[in-house]
Amino acid sequence: MKWVLLLCALGLFLYCEAKQLSRCELVRELRRNGFPESTIRDWVCLVEKESSRRTDIVSKPNFNGSRDYGLFQINDRYWCSNTNRPGKDCNVTCKELLSDNISKSATCAKKIYQRHGFDAWYGWKNNCRGKPLPDIRSC
Repeated sequence: MKWVLLLCALGLFLYCEAKQLSRCELVRELRRNGFPESTIRDWVCLVEKESSRRTDIVSKPNFNGSRDYGLFQINDRYWCSNTNRPGKDCNVTCKELLSDNISKSATCAKKIYQRHGFDAWYGWKNNCRGKPLPDIRSC
């Protein structure tokens, strides 16, 4: 019986790796990962629309069969590898983008932004561009 309880506790611990950040937690993480203050509200809007601030989200297959991973919903067609070896343009595995430690996701998201701006994300284009952005003054 003790082994069953121990295994259940271990399973619960491993499951808890996924996290839903509060808005202010997200702001703090974005700042800690070097996002420019002038774009933080856009990033918050993007993350809220793309993943609801959850680190463990994997999308349903897109029209081309690709999937989007993690907080920033980074696509596996170009940016992350679905194998156990890091690869593609961000040189990460897609699984690494599902971590509560968002540093690899943040680095990849900034790379995507440098190449394509916020237009790389439909969640931002459809819900944030030209619309009121989230209030982060209390953060």
